[in-house]
Amino acid sequence: MPPRVLEDSSCLVTMGLLRPRWPLETIAMKSSNLTFMLTTILGLILGASSVAAAQGKPDFPKFEDVSKGHTKVISSADGGSGMYTLYKDNDGHVLAELPRNFENKKVFIAYTIKGGVPTSGVQYGDLYAYWKKFGKRLALVEPNYEIRTTGDAQSKSGHERVYTDRVILDVPITTMGPGGGPVIDLNNLLVSRSSSFFGGATRNANTKLAKTVKAKSFPKNVELAFEMPLNGGNFGTIYYSIAEIPENTGYKPRVADERIGYFVTGHDDIGNPSADTPRKRYINRWHLQKADPKLKLSPPKEPVVFYIEHTTPVRYRRWVRDGILEWNKAFEQIGIVNAIEVYQQDEATGAHMEKDPEDARYNFVLWTNSGMGFAIGPSRVHPRTGQILDADIVMDEGFISGWVRTWEKLVPQTAMENFGPETIEWLSDRPEYDPRIRLVDPALRSEVEHELALERARLAGVGHPAFATDPTLLGDEEFDGLVHRVSQINGSCQHCAVRAMDLALFRLSPDVFDEMSQKQNGSGEADIEVEEEDVQLLDGVPEHYIGPLLRDVIMHEVGHTIGLRHNFKASTIRSLNEINQDDFKGSAQAGSVMDYMPVNINMDDGPVQGDYTMVTIGPYDYWAIEYGYTFGDTDKVLERVAEPDLIYATDEDTRGPDPRARRFDHGANPLNYSESQIRLVKSLRERILEDMVDDGDSWAKARRAYELLLNKHVSAVSIASNWIGGSMVNRDKKGDPAGRAPIEMIDADQQRRALKIVLDNSMYDDAFGLTPELLRHMTVDRWFDGGSMSMSDETWPVHSRISGIQASALTQLLNPTTMNRVYDNEFRADPGQDVLTIPEVMEEVHLAVWSELDDDPERMHDARNPYISSLRRNLQREHLERLIDMSMPSNGFRAASVPVRDLSRMQLASLREQLPDFMVANESNLDAYSNAHLQESLAMIDRAMDAQYIYNADEMGGGGSISIALPRGPREESTD
Repeated sequence: MPPRVLEDSSCLVTMGLLRPRWPLETIAMKSSNLTFMLTTILGLILGASSVAAAQGKPDFPKFEDVSKGHTKVISSADGGSGMYTLYKDNDGHVLAELPRNFENKKVFIAYTIKGGVPTSGVQYGDLYAYWKKFGKRLALVEPNYEIRTTGDAQSKSGHERVYTDRVILDVPITTMGPGGGPVIDLNNLLVSRSSSFFGGATRNANTKLAKTVKAKSFPKNVELAFEMPLNGGNFGTIYYSIAEIPENTGYKPRVADERIGYFVTGHDDIGNPSADTPRKRYINRWHLQKADPKLKLSPPKEPVVFYIEHTTPVRYRRWVRDGILEWNKAFEQIGIVNAIEVYQQDEATGAHMEKDPEDARYNFVLWTNSGMGFAIGPSRVHPRTGQILDADIVMDEGFISGWVRTWEKLVPQTAMENFGPETIEWLSDRPEYDPRIRLVDPALRSEVEHELALERARLAGVGHPAFATDPTLLGDEEFDGLVHRVSQINGSCQHCAVRAMDLALFRLSPDVFDEMSQKQNGSGEADIEVEEEDVQLLDGVPEHYIGPLLRDVIMHEVGHTIGLRHNFKASTIRSLNEINQDDFKGSAQAGSVMDYMPVNINMDDGPVQGDYTMVTIGPYDYWAIEYGYTFGDTDKVLERVAEPDLIYATDEDTRGPDPRARRFDHGANPLNYSESQIRLVKSLRERILEDMVDDGDSWAKARRAYELLLNKHVSAVSIASNWIGGSMVNRDKKGDPAGRAPIEMIDADQQRRALKIVLDNSMYDDAFGLTPELLRHMTVDRWFDGGSMSMSDETWPVHSRISGIQASALTQLLNPTTMNRVYDNEFRADPGQDVLTIPEVMEEVHLAVWSELDDDPERMHDARNPYISSLRRNLQREHLERLIDMSMPSNGFRAASVPVRDLSRMQLASLREQLPDFMVANESNLDAYSNAHLQESLAMIDRAMDAQYIYNADEMGGGGSISIALPRGPREESTD
C-alpha cells in the first residue's frame, strides 16, 4: 500500500515522528526566539537568586544593629540637630552620622592636646578638608590650595591633571543612618588613627584604654575629646574641634607687603605666565567690619572676643586683661571702637565655664604651670584667604616663679645670631668652635653635641634651619610655623624666656635693684613712684615691676593672634637717655611690642630710672594695624615706610647683615646698650657674696647669680659682634619716599668700636670679675633625686667656662659669615670711603690675644705667678689653632678663603719670628708655664708652616696634599 500523505504533518512533528522542513529564515528566527527565551528564563532565575542574596546580605548592617546600646547625643538646649548626628554608648564609644550632602561641604578640623603634656593647650595643628565616598569607605581629603590657577580653561585643565588633592586617611562606612547619611566610627577615626593628626605624640598611645570625655554636636561644629594613656603611660586628653567652614565667608583677602610684618597665607597662581612671580600672598587677619560703616567711630559687627581662663591667678588677671585690651587703641585709629572684648571665665561664679579653650569657636588665654616658662600665641586661619578663625594664648607660669632657667639655653643660641648657613655648615665640621657647645655647662656639652649632630643630619641638603622645621608641634623650633604651611602662624616665641631672665635677675636681690632705682631717681629714701609701705608684692616681686612685665608679654602674644610677626628692629627707635627721662614715662620705648625687649635698667644712661618695660603699643603697631585692617587705601599707608619709628625686620632677618635686626638689644645705638649691660654686670658682681645670698641660703645661689650675670655679659658681647661687617638693610621699594637704598653702609668707626667692645670684654682676665673668694663660694646644691640631679662639679670649672666664652668670641669675629661680609663691604664702598677690612680685624684680634709679647716682663715670674695667666694661655692656644686652620686651603671661608688664608700665614710667620726673640730676651724672667707654652706654640707653628710648604710643593708638582691634625675639642689648662 502506498504511503499515506498527510495534508497536515504538524501533528507528526509535535509527536516527534517527523522532522519539520522549514525555510532557513524561519529556522534562524525560531533559533533566535529560542535563545531569547532561554536567556530570559536564565536571567529570571539568576535575578531571583540575586534578589534573594541581596535580601539575605545587605550592603551595610542595619543601623539598629550597629548602634545597639548607643543613644543619640543632644547638645543644643532646644534639642535641634547638630552638624553631625552623634550616638554614644555607656563605654564612651561614639558613632557619627554625616548629613546626606556631606560631600559638598568643607570642614575645618582643629586639634589640640588638652592635657597630659608640658605644652597642654597649645594648638597642635589644623586641617581643612572634605569627605569623599569610595564604595563602602570614606576618605578625608585635603584640597590642594598651594597651587591654584585663575587662567583660561586650558590652564585649569592642565592644573587639575597635575595638582591633585591629597588623601589624609580613610575609614569604613559602618552603616547608613536614619537620616540617609553614612555612619562612621569616631573612635576608629580620632583615637586609633590619632597619629595621622598628632604624629609621634600619640603614636604609642594605649588606645585600648581610651575614654570619651566630650562628645557634642552643634549646628555648625562638633566637639570631641578623648582621654587615654599617651606615650610613656601618662594620661592625656586629645581634643578635636570640627567646624563647617564655607569656601566663601564674605571676607575679602588683603595682599601682603614685605614692608609690614604680617603672617601670610600663600599660594602659586600658575594661570598668569606674564607675572613676575606666580606667588600670591595674603595677610592673616580677622574679619573685622564696622557695625555701621557711616560712623567715623563704630563698634564692630562682630568683635574679636578673648576669654581669660579661670586657671589664671586672680592677682594677675588685671594685667592680662590690660594687655589684651591695649590693642583697641590701634583699632580705634581706623574707626573701630572696642574691636577686642575680654571676658573672665570664673569657676566661683560659673561665668563662661561651659566654654572649652580647645573649642575653635572661642579664643582663650590659658594659664598653665608646666615649669617650661613659655608663652605662645598661635592662630588658625582659612587656607584660601588668610582669614583668622581662632586664636589662643598659652601662658606658662614658670617664667614668673623663677624656677625655670630657660635663659641658660637661650644665651648660647643668641650667640649664633647673625651667622649665615655657611657658618652653620663650617661649625658642623668644627664643633670645638661652636658657641652652642662652648657656652653651656661642661657637664652638658656631650649632650648638646649629640643634639647638634642630630640637627646637622636633619639640615643636610636644606641649608637654612628654616627649611628643616617639623611643623607637627607648634612652638618647638625657631622658624616653626613659618614654613611647610599654606598659612603661616606664630610658632616658637622666646619673649617669655627673656622675661624669665629679667625676673631671675631681679630675684637675685630686690633690695639692690631698689637701691639702684633710688640712686637714679635722686632719692636716698624711697622710690619716687611707689612708697615703701604701699608696695604690693606678687610672688615675692613688687607688682609695679612684675605686673608690667606680664602685660608686655600678653601684648606681644595678642599681637601674634591678630596677625603680626616679630619686629626685631623696633627696639632701636629711642636712645637710652631718652627713655630714662621723667617726662617719657608711660610712652613706648620701642616701635613695637613685637620685639624681644630686655628690661630697662638705667646704668648712668639717663637722669632717672624710666619704665622697666614697654607699657603701651608702639608707633609701628598702630601703622601695621592700619595697613591690615583699614577700610581706606593701603597704598597711602605704605607711603610712610621710611619714617624712622616704623623700622621693621623679623625672624629670618636676624641671620642677615643688619645688626639692628637683633633679639634682646635696646636703644637707638645698641653698642651703648652693650656697654651699659657690662657696667650693670660689673656692679652686681661685686655684690654677689654680700647682698645676693642671705643668711640660711645655699651658697649655690652665689653660683647661680654669677652665671646669670655671665650670660648677660655674653649677650652684651654678642650684640656688639653683630656690627662687624654689618650693613643696614631697608625694605623700601623704588619710588618710596626718602629714596633710601636697600643696602646702606655702617660707619667704619662704629664697627671699630664694636670690635673693641668684644675684645675688651672677652679677651682679658679682669673682664670676668673673678676673685679667689668668689670662686671658693660658687658651688651647687647637692641633691640626687627626682627633684634635682645636678651632675655639675661642686667647684666652678673656671677654665672651661671662661675658655668657652673666649672661644665663642673668637668664633663671632673669625667666622665665614663675618669675614665675607667685611670682604664684600670693601668692594661695596665708594672710592676713598673708610671701611673696616679683613687685615684690620685679624690684626686687632691678634694684638689683643698676644699682647704679652709686646712688653718684656719687668720681674722674675714663677709657676705660682706666671707671666702669661692660665686663661690667657688657653686663649692664645685657641687662637693659634684657628690661625693654623685658617691658613689651610680647606679653611671653609668660601669667597674670603684666599685672603684669610694668606693673612693667617702672615701672622703665623710673624709669630715664628717673634717668639724665639721674646723667649731669649726674657729667659730669666719667664716662668715654666709661660716658657713651655711659648715653646709649644713655636713648635706648632713650625709644623704648620712646614706642612704648608710641602702642600704647596705637591700642588705645583701635581702631588698629593697634606693636612695638620689639630686636637678636636677645647684644650684647657686646669690650673696654675
